[in-house]
Amino acid sequence: MKFEKDYKLEKWTEWNSFLNDSIGDFYNSFSIYPNILEANGHTHSQIDFLTNVIPEEKERLRKKDELTDKFIKPQQDEEVEISSFKTGTVELDFAVDEMLDDRVLRLVYDSEPDWGDEANFTVPIEKNEFVKVN
Repeated sequence: MKFEKDYKLEKWTEWNSFLNDSIGDFYNSFSIYPNILEANGHTHSQIDFLTNVIPEEKERLRKKDELTDKFIKPQQDEEVEISSFKTGTVELDFAVDEMLDDRVLRLVYDSEPDWGDEANFTVPIEKNEFVKVN
């Protein structure tokens, strides 16, 4: 099952509140929360830029420490790129779609997203067979 809806961002500096409002509209339209945010590369880069230069935006960021699996704040001088957006009820993974216009945020709910980079595994039947990775 897949639902999607496009939203046009008017002011770069309001991306965060605009995204929250758009999530609410998406839920009102489909009675389900989105799980993917698609935008072109330039739109994503502008969001990343603003997050790095506006202290209040960066203060809200958390990154997952790969060693401890805990969420930590990035260092103040650390440049960040956002790959997901989480609130109490919503978790969005970010994806790039170069077919979208600048400032367009496409919210998507996809029950079975295909990221295209997941390996295909053949499960061995006998204990001496090797796993084949395509």
